[in-house]
Amino acid sequence: MTPPPAARARLDWLDGVKGLAILWIAFFHFYDTWSNGRLPGPLEHDYWRLFLARCAPETPLATLDCVGRGALNAVALVGYHAVGVFLLMSGFGLTLSLERRGGAPAGWRDWYRRRLLRLYPMYWTAHLLLLVSPLLELPEPVDHRFLLSLLGDRFWPVDTIFYYLNPAWWYFGTLIQLYLVFPLLHRTLRRVGPGAFLAGSAALTLAVRFVLLEVLHANGNWVQGAFAGSRLFEFAAGMALAVWLQRDPAGTARRLFSPPALAAGVALYGLGLASHATLWSYCATDGLLSAGLFLLLARLARLGERLPAVAAALARLGVLSYGFYLVHQPYVIHFGIRLRSLGLADFLVVASGVLVLIALGSMALERAVDRVVDRLGGVGGGRRASAPG
Repeated sequence: MTPPPAARARLDWLDGVKGLAILWIAFFHFYDTWSNGRLPGPLEHDYWRLFLARCAPETPLATLDCVGRGALNAVALVGYHAVGVFLLMSGFGLTLSLERRGGAPAGWRDWYRRRLLRLYPMYWTAHLLLLVSPLLELPEPVDHRFLLSLLGDRFWPVDTIFYYLNPAWWYFGTLIQLYLVFPLLHRTLRRVGPGAFLAGSAALTLAVRFVLLEVLHANGNWVQGAFAGSRLFEFAAGMALAVWLQRDPAGTARRLFSPPALAAGVALYGLGLASHATLWSYCATDGLLSAGLFLLLARLARLGERLPAVAAALARLGVLSYGFYLVHQPYVIHFGIRLRSLGLADFLVVASGVLVLIALGSMALERAVDRVVDRLGGVGGGRRASAPG
């Protein structure tokens, strides 16, 4: 059943969360390329001392300017944390759609067909665009890995394909793995309930990450998402949230935007940052960061509704974030390299314009691909993939 307009309106902030997250990720890729390691990272020990020493302010006003630049640098260089929010939103979107329909009415085979028709055509289009774009220089040769990537393999061999050609595409491989086990996850969620399901997913994710990190000493790409079990908690958190929101929309929304939820978001994100300190605590890092950041971005998206034009633009980008995710990184790397001679202020002006153009182009491209797929594949109004994702 299609939810009434009032119910849909109450969920507009979710698209705003995706819009904020994908902009943050894209700006991180742009800023990281432009800065080119010239500035310390916010997770480095004694970050502020290092940054202020490099900035070398000589007056109180200059010190204030350096603090502002340091804050911007810190925020920009942790933009990759927002990928976990998209994992959460992917689990949320898939589960909410099923909960509203009472399951997969045409069976799981049809569900897979519809989901793959939403994922792969735009993904293949992004590969083609990478080959034919006159602006880009391919960072690696087009070889057998290109065919593996077209199939959705971004995890084996993990050391040569995880970041192949377009590093952002590693997320696609993680998403494909989670889609493959989604029916099992959904049946488990229905059988044990969202609370137990989330707790069990958290325990399993911690165990997987511990084995990869402490026992096998595996390539870090496996922990980042080459093996989806290492990111299961974030996906499962979105699934559990969808059930809670479907069962009690008003009560769940009220709790999400309450002062305790804001405090929890700050605390979880802070714990996630602190958990980088040791290998064993890193087992919990991505889950803590993603859960905390989701609560914070949700509050920010809700506050943004006070500016209707801005909120509408973010929500529209959130709805069409999949295409932006797939195509943005090669372009921001291309322009980021060429803008390295600019100062921060000039870079921010030019980068903002470039990101707007990439967003508009990718949104138009995604709409065009969706129209072709709907005509040829009969997918019709299926829920879009969530980008990072």
